[in-house]
Amino acid sequence: MNWSNLNKCILILSLACTMHLLWLFWKIFILLTPSLWHWVDMSLLKFQIYLNLASFFLLLFLILPCWLFQGKQWAETALPYAILNIFVAVIMRDGYLIGLFSPATVIAFICISGLGLILFEHRFVYFPLIFACIVYIILSYLTLTHDLPYSPLFTPELLSPTLNIFWVSSMAYFVIPIAFASLILCEILLFQWRHRESLIKTLSQTDPLTTLFNRRHFNEQLKRVQAVAHNYAIILLDLDHFKTINDQYGHSVGDNALKQVAQCLKSHLPEQDLVARFGGEEFIFSLQNITLEQTHAIAEHCRLAISYLRIPVSADKFISLTASFGLAMSNPTQCIDSVIHSADKALYIAKQKGRNQVHIYQS
Repeated sequence: MNWSNLNKCILILSLACTMHLLWLFWKIFILLTPSLWHWVDMSLLKFQIYLNLASFFLLLFLILPCWLFQGKQWAETALPYAILNIFVAVIMRDGYLIGLFSPATVIAFICISGLGLILFEHRFVYFPLIFACIVYIILSYLTLTHDLPYSPLFTPELLSPTLNIFWVSSMAYFVIPIAFASLILCEILLFQWRHRESLIKTLSQTDPLTTLFNRRHFNEQLKRVQAVAHNYAIILLDLDHFKTINDQYGHSVGDNALKQVAQCLKSHLPEQDLVARFGGEEFIFSLQNITLEQTHAIAEHCRLAISYLRIPVSADKFISLTASFGLAMSNPTQCIDSVIHSADKALYIAKQKGRNQVHIYQS
């Protein structure tokens, strides 16, 4: 459940490849067993072997972009749409060949729909699911009217009971309500499950007062940044004399000050950069693929923005804040904790030099 969309696509494609291998083994077995030839349309079966091979290599090839474009936002959104639709089209083709009302097709349809709803966000699943339902209904109608053969892979002698309209109607009568009820129940349960999971995830990742990331989640996200970014900067800031505000005006004023500082930082930093409450009156943020001069300018911009804040104490009284900043740049030999420790040293020097300033760590 915690995999990225592209990793889930790799899982789906791997399952589809395995299913195609099972199809190929079954068809090759039929091809090598002459006593079974009278039950199967052999010319179609031979053609399907080549088609299954082509589909197998197509699905196998689609694993490559899912692996190559890990972490790309456009790929996480676009590729699941394409892959799920291709997967559904392939399954619908094989389902038609063995019979739309066969237990194998019906069970596969229900299981694959349930798996898709569990693994992926609904916006990825609904279109291929609706598309599959429409195609299924159209093919069923054309089969019942004899405009299309039912289960063309098998000979009519094997399928003579299936061609009976009463048998088809009876199967549909029992299968459709079960499938429909199962999908609705699955959808309701998944909606509640995902909602609860979203709440738990939010609570575990954010600071409840400022709604910024908490320290633990910031460290987790920073590990991903370190894996893909050429370099990054860490900035630690500490609100100057914050204990005095709590002691003199009360914790409600202090809490309000922390909220306003958090919103100020979020509004002055690019969306792709991380900002978190580090603890107490300390905040931390990281900037990706940026120069030392640019980082220093952003830190100065944030320092000035905080100094312009006005925190209400009463109806006609406001107080202002200042903050000290420590800045450190990463290098390829440093671990995350080392970069944060360097920023903390710079912050300590900024406080020693009189506060309300930005200090850059120098090794």
